[in-house]
Amino acid sequence: MKLYLVRHAQTLWNRDNRLQGHSDTALSPAGLAQAARVGAYFAGQPIEALYTSHLPRTIRTAEPVAQALGCAPQAEPALGEIGLGEWEGLTPEEINARYDGAFERWRTTPSTTVIPRGEPLSAFRARVRQGIERILARHRTGPVVVVTHGGVISALLADWLDANYDQLLQRLVLDNGGISACSFRARPPDVLWVNATHHLPA
Repeated sequence: MKLYLVRHAQTLWNRDNRLQGHSDTALSPAGLAQAARVGAYFAGQPIEALYTSHLPRTIRTAEPVAQALGCAPQAEPALGEIGLGEWEGLTPEEINARYDGAFERWRTTPSTTVIPRGEPLSAFRARVRQGIERILARHRTGPVVVVTHGGVISALLADWLDANYDQLLQRLVLDNGGISACSFRARPPDVLWVNATHHLPA
């Protein structure tokens, strides 16, 4: 079974470099163009199902995909972004100033950095595993498209590549509207590609 993982299109807070977590803002004009291109990418492909997280930015990104495929997206709340607590809505610079350089620590060692009122990383990774396993259990052939979040895709890739999460996060680039793909011929799956962006506006 082939699985496509799509990071949601750019939001207003992405544009302004503000952390979102469980919070949400509208897609930016660039994000709307990205979502349209994602929809065009999947048009005509034999996609079996389309999933999103429960957060509006993934649902809005998936709307052109749903129109192109003629199917309704299904929400999987377990694939929502990690909750960032008191950091949501702040820029990295604001977090560093208010929390004594905590964003820099989180950027390099997220597994040992505690975010005030945030979701523990271990709990986040566990629910993401559970959410993707529910989808995989429903679909044996595919392909399936999941529109989700950068943190979710990073967590899944760390699991499937048996990689150190902290090290992977420092080197992994996942653009808004970027598409990654895996093949579940076996477990762990083959990672076919990560963060394809050729379909996006320049």
